[in-house]
Amino acid sequence: MSGIDSIIGMAKSYIGTPEGSQKHREIIDSYNRARYSDAYQMTMNDPWCCAFVVAMYEMCNMADIIPGYAYCDGMIQIFKQWGRWKNRIGYTPQKGDVVFYDWNGDGSSDHVGIVSDNSFGQLTVIEGNKSDAVGYRKIGTDSSQIIGYGTPNYGASSGNNSTDSVHDLDSEYIRTLPLLQHGSQGVYVKILQVLLNYYNDANLDIDGEFGPLTKKAVTEYQKKYKLEVDGIVGKETWTQLLVK
Repeated sequence: MSGIDSIIGMAKSYIGTPEGSQKHREIIDSYNRARYSDAYQMTMNDPWCCAFVVAMYEMCNMADIIPGYAYCDGMIQIFKQWGRWKNRIGYTPQKGDVVFYDWNGDGSSDHVGIVSDNSFGQLTVIEGNKSDAVGYRKIGTDSSQIIGYGTPNYGASSGNNSTDSVHDLDSEYIRTLPLLQHGSQGVYVKILQVLLNYYNDANLDIDGEFGPLTKKAVTEYQKKYKLEVDGIVGKETWTQLLVK
C-alpha cells in the first residue's frame, strides 16, 4: 500500500467520528505527539481541523512530511518553506494533497482537509471538525473558497515520527530557513552558493544573488540527489545540503 493510500485509508476509518468521543480524543492525542515543540498543545475543546490532518500522518508514521501546527496559516507557511505549496489557479490537485480554504475571502485560511479523490474537477475531501465531526466535503476545484494545496512528499518520508531525527532536521532549524528561488537575495543565498560550490563544484560567485546560474546549479544538485527538480530551495534541498 502506498503512503497516500495509507493516509486516505486512515482518514476514512474516522469518518463519522463526533466531537467529544473517544476517537476524537485519539485524534487530539496523536496531534499532540506529532506537533512541533513551539506549536499549541490541543485540548478537546479546541477547533481541530488541522489536528485531524496532522494526526492521520502521525498514525501512519509519516508525521515528518506534514507541518505540525494546529492552525492553517502556520501549516501553509511551512509548506511554502518546504517548496511544497501550490496555488489553486493553474494546479490540478491530486489524491493525498492537503487543501486549504478561505471561507471569508480575507486571505487567511479557515479550514483544511485531505483530498481523497479528484473526479473531473470535483474534489472529495475528508475533514475533521466538519459540523463537529469527521466527514466528507464535495467541492469544485474552481471554487474561490480554495486558497491552494500543500503537497506532502510521500516518497521522502523516513517512517520516523520523531522531530529529533537527523533525516528530518525539522527541529528548530531547517524549517526556519527561508524558501529561496530565482530573485531571492541576501545572506542565505550566499550560504546556498557556498554549499553548492563545495558539494557540487558549481563555481558560483558568492554574491547573494539568486540568478540564472544559481538556479541552474540548484537544479543540477537536485537531479544529482534525486530531489524534486524545481530550482527552488525548500526543506528537502536544505536538508540534503546540510546533512550530506
